[in-house]
Amino acid sequence: MDNIDKKILRILSKNANMPTTEISRAVNLSVPAVNKRISKLKENNIIRSFTIVTDGEKVTKPILAFILIVARYNDGVEALADLIEKDPDILECYAVTGEYDYILKVSAKDVKALEDKLLLIKRQKNVLKSYTMLSLMEHKFEPAILPDID
Repeated sequence: MDNIDKKILRILSKNANMPTTEISRAVNLSVPAVNKRISKLKENNIIRSFTIVTDGEKVTKPILAFILIVARYNDGVEALADLIEKDPDILECYAVTGEYDYILKVSAKDVKALEDKLLLIKRQKNVLKSYTMLSLMEHKFEPAILPDID
């Protein structure tokens, strides 16, 4: 991956819907050359997918919370993983180091829906402890991890 590929990634991270004609002008390459580079970035799994970013307020899910979980590792871990995978309101899940084992990013239509989700999670037999934080304001959101440009 060279600096042109990195520039293409930066452009697509800001607007994945940008026409290749505009990208080609920005990186000083022909449209076919840009298309070939984007295809190669996809083939190499550098670009894993193209997606949308929605506004929680406008899709009636304005509550955003982070739930930290301490889990007991036994046969119940698969049930917790399955619940997390299937629930569309659990946006992200990471195994983490430290006092807690997992951190979940959760959306909800209101506090009651968040409470219901939290109770569902806590009822999983291997969840020992949880800690919930409500997000008050988003100061920065970057959905793509980008390489440094030399």
